[in-house]
Amino acid sequence: MRTASTLFFKIKNFKTAASFARRLLELGPAPAVAQQVRKILAVCEKNPTDAHAIDYDEHNPFTPCAKSYKPIYKGTASVKCPYCASTFQPEFKGELCPVCNLSQIGKDCMGLHISRAQLQR
Repeated sequence: MRTASTLFFKIKNFKTAASFARRLLELGPAPAVAQQVRKILAVCEKNPTDAHAIDYDEHNPFTPCAKSYKPIYKGTASVKCPYCASTFQPEFKGELCPVCNLSQIGKDCMGLHISRAQLQR
């Protein structure tokens, strides 16, 4: 949260920086960190605007797409790699998973199954 608030402050996304700063202060950081974050928050609250548009909604939980790094918000369609369970946007269905390089994204498979017969010797 500290890094995010500082970086967003540097690129003049004051509204988003203030959001991260408030969340950090709720966590109860060390006094030195809290003092720095309060300074950032004070400046950001005077000018609550964002210079750059970003695809981020702080109130909606999301999972990042493992290929495009864009957020996949809760309730939005997504596909997973059957091997490593990485989440992707539906447009990547059928491609090789870039995380594990073993499986096809969105492939429906049963996975590994072990029967009792295999365990008995």
